[in-house]
Amino acid sequence: MKKYIIINLNQSESKETRQERVNEQIRWVLFSVFLILFLGANIRLWMISSGYDRIIIQKENEIEKVKMEIKALEAKGKNLSKDDILSFAELEQTRYLWARNMEMLGEMTPNDMAITGLKFKHDKLTITGIAPVYDDRKDFEIINSYVQKLNNNSEFANHFQRIKYVGHNRLNFRGQDIVKFEVLAPAKYSSGKKKIKRKGR
Repeated sequence: MKKYIIINLNQSESKETRQERVNEQIRWVLFSVFLILFLGANIRLWMISSGYDRIIIQKENEIEKVKMEIKALEAKGKNLSKDDILSFAELEQTRYLWARNMEMLGEMTPNDMAITGLKFKHDKLTITGIAPVYDDRKDFEIINSYVQKLNNNSEFANHFQRIKYVGHNRLNFRGQDIVKFEVLAPAKYSSGKKKIKRKGR
């Protein structure tokens, strides 16, 4: 009489196989979450960048409009008084080309750093931002290096007094350590305070 080995092909999967399948599903879920967060962060940065671009374009258009108005006045041969000339000179000396300044600020900000806020009040520009944390660098060194970069750019720093570091604090955002910092840039010429000396007065 022949003997046969019977194999049940319909037997349920092993515990190890089920656990591996669950682990694989968890990995895909985590990957999807990180991908969504990454895309969301990039979209947010793109929206902020687009907002700055619109402001720059608007300011450049305003400057071009003023230049055209000046040329139109020159073409009409309008005689300007001494006070008019001095007022224009004072405006030219104390005005700030914010569109160009914002453009330079963006160019000088490292790719791993982000500007989160700009506020101009009482003739002082306050810059707030965030930066990553590195094991081989102190938090202060990261911010101080950025401040020195701003001060070393003569075209940007020429409009301000000494740009200085105000303070920072370390935060933990979704398990990632970041540094939130603040930089202060007092305007070199306070509006209404810097006057051009006029002869005979």
